[in-house]
Amino acid sequence: MRLLSTKFFVLFVIAFASTSIAQGAEAKNPQAVDVFQKFLSAFTNSDVDGIVNLFSEDAIFWGTGSMELVEETAGIRLYFSGLSRRPPGQALARAQNFSIMELSSDSVLISGMWEVVPQGQKTGTPLRISMALSLQDGIWKIVQFHNSAMPGS
Repeated sequence: MRLLSTKFFVLFVIAFASTSIAQGAEAKNPQAVDVFQKFLSAFTNSDVDGIVNLFSEDAIFWGTGSMELVEETAGIRLYFSGLSRRPPGQALARAQNFSIMELSSDSVLISGMWEVVPQGQKTGTPLRISMALSLQDGIWKIVQFHNSAMPGS
């Protein structure tokens, strides 16, 4: 029983620290946050190249509909290629809430929620996102990406 209590306490401390760290990291690391915003903007604008260019060449990727882990740029491009058939602005991608954890000066985790809202509607499909970013040659790149639908949506 004591071991279980200790585990819950540790999880609580980590969750609390993550929230506190996220608020500070967002202010300290606007370039990393900008990557998430660029992803949302490129998605809204059906800009496949804009999305793919945010990823490191060796990124690992789980899209919402991925059947296998993608480990190359060509696979990420293929995953998002359907966006090019959609007129820009037909769907708005926007962050709902997210947290940031700065692991080091060149490594950041972003985890949270975003949604895709069809043009003319107020709400859309809620999605969960986790991404790890790394500073590579002075540019923040996504090195790990996972996106999934909210349960029950």
